[in-house]
This record gives sequence, C-alpha cells and structure tokens, in this order.
Amino acid sequence: MSPASDGSPDTPDPASDPASDPRPAAHPGPAVGPDWLPEELDIEQPPRISAGKVVTGALSVLLVAAVLAWILPWATGAQWPQIIDTLLQAPAWALPAVALLGAGALALEGLTVRTAVTGSHYSSALLGHTASTGVGLALPGGSVVGLALMGWILRRAGPAVPVIITGIIAASLVEMVITSVLIPLLGLASYAAGSLLAPTGIALPGAIWAALLAVLGAMIALALTTVLLRRAVLTSILDRLGDMIPSHLTPMVLTQRDALVAILRRRTVPLVLPTFAARVLQWAALLVAINAVGADVPLLLTVAIFALGRVLSLVPVTPGGAGITETVGAAALVALGVGAADAAAAMLLLLITTLVVPLAAGAMAVTVSFVRAPARRRRA
Repeated sequence: MSPASDGSPDTPDPASDPASDPRPAAHPGPAVGPDWLPEELDIEQPPRISAGKVVTGALSVLLVAAVLAWILPWATGAQWPQIIDTLLQAPAWALPAVALLGAGALALEGLTVRTAVTGSHYSSALLGHTASTGVGLALPGGSVVGLALMGWILRRAGPAVPVIITGIIAASLVEMVITSVLIPLLGLASYAAGSLLAPTGIALPGAIWAALLAVLGAMIALALTTVLLRRAVLTSILDRLGDMIPSHLTPMVLTQRDALVAILRRRTVPLVLPTFAARVLQWAALLVAINAVGADVPLLLTVAIFALGRVLSLVPVTPGGAGITETVGAAALVALGVGAADAAAAMLLLLITTLVVPLAAGAMAVTVSFVRAPARRRRA
C-alpha cells in the first residue's frame, strides 16, 4: 500500500484497500493472526468474564434499583403508589410501543455494524451488536468485553480479524460522533429555540453545562483521533516507539489505518444514517411515554430532555446511566410543569426502550451465540 507523502489521511490505492473490495474478505495469513492483539481482544476465542465482573454487575443492578426506589421519588416529589397507579392507567399500547421502538433502534444500529465490517452478513452483525450492547450494559466497564464478544461472533461468520477490528473502530467512531456531539448539540439548540418560542421561565443550567462538557470532551477526543489518523503522524509515533512495537506490526497498523480512513470516507452516509435513525426512534419512545401518561411538553423541549438523557448515559456510574438518567429526566419534566407521578412514570416507560430491551435482547443474543458455537464446530 503506497503511503501518502503529504501526511494527510488520503484514501489509499483502491487496488490495495480491503474496504473497497465488495467481496467477503479472505481469512488472514499467519502474519496477521490474533497474536498481535491484546489477550482481552483476541476474537478467535470467546471472551472470558471473571467472577469479579459478575459480582460487580450484580452490585450495579442493585445500585440502579436503589436509585429508582429512593432518589426518583425524592427528585420528583411523587410516591411509588402514585407512580405505579399512573403506569397501570397508561394505555395498553404504551408498553409494546416503547419495546418495539427499542428493538428497532438495535436493528438499525446493526446496519451500521454490517456496513462497517466488510463481508459480514446482517444476521451476524445484528447478533454481535446486540450481544455487545447487552454485555456493555450489564457489566461495569463491560464495553471492552462486549466489543470482544461482537468480534468473536463476526469472526465465526467469516470476515478476517483485521477487517473486523477496523469495522468495529469505524462503528464506534460513528457512535461517538452522534451520541456525544450531534445529539447534545441538537439538544442545546432545541432548548434555546424552545425557550424563545414558548418561554416557561424554567432554567436548567445543570443540563446545559452537562451537554456542553460532553460536547467539549467528545470534540477533543475526535480532534485527537483525526490527528492520529494522519499517516505522517501515525508513522512518526510508531517510529518513536521503536522497540516497544515489533517491526512487523508497523506495516500492519498503517494498513489498518488506511482501511479505516477509506471506510469512513466512502461509506459516511450508510454508516451515520442508521445510528442517527436509531436515536430518533429512542426520542420517539420518549414522545410515546409522555403521551401515554397524558402530559403535554413542547416538542423542542422533548429533544432537549432526550439529549440530556443520552449525555447522562455516558456517565459510568450505573449501567448505561440507568436510574440517574430517568431521575434527572423526570425532574426536568416536573420543572416543565408535568405532574410528579406522570413524569416519573414516563421516564420509567422510556427505560424499557433504553435499558430493558437491550439487556433482554443481549441476553438472548449471547445465549444463541454460545449455543450455536458447538454446532459450528461439529460441522467443521
């Protein structure tokens, strides 16, 4: 693969670019086997989950339950009998609707993974992404384990290890841009516009600062990533590392960099559109939940509340920010004039979309993956 002489992330020669070949990628030879990966990212084998992580995950579930049991009523001023009564009075279609929207969001995100991993099938991409999402939510710090699990599922379906790693990085970058930059910016703009069009006298400075900090942090990370992806910069870093990086890995890293840049440039719309559409479905679930409890909130302000929830979901205190996201969102709804019990019930309905469905679907995906593994070995 011919390097770019100007140090810019130019698209490499299509003839040598694995991302530009529409055919499924061939299995790598011995030179690009899994020995160059860290042990926790060796996708040739299923990831191992330690007993400590399982215990920590159980404690996290208890923490979410404690936040919902005590802090949610305190933040809204509602009592649990009132919240439960509001949920029971919600229309029969409310629960299936938010569940279907959650499943639809997962299905759309699977399209992004399918686009990012050249040669993969949608079924394996969806299975891998769903399992990864479930594990990432169930275990504190489970993102690495989840990504390794997705890589293992995709590897069993045929794509080569470097192609899978490149695709996972591309899909992760797209997720970061949408969830950490685009959604908070839309939320800030919607909050400003909504306050101008329909002044409520309510200020949410904490939400504004949280969104601004999230955008700032994500933009710094994206800027550093962009600099690192410049061929000249990456080559210089690898040269400076010297003996810390085996010499045979340098060409491999540069090859993967070229493939990643090519995927991001040539497949921008197919990568971004499904994940953005998934966030739209999750926002639609918030609208359904608000409507189900009979509340009335200006449309632009619902975007702001949804964006606030997505920002808080990045805080690794609880799985996916569960409990904290619902509590802050319910308090924001109360500040906008929604009844206390209605606000709490609406955010609990949204929890079905953002946490319950991904966890349940992830558990099923993990089970299916491990059940199918012995059958694949027997056929082989």
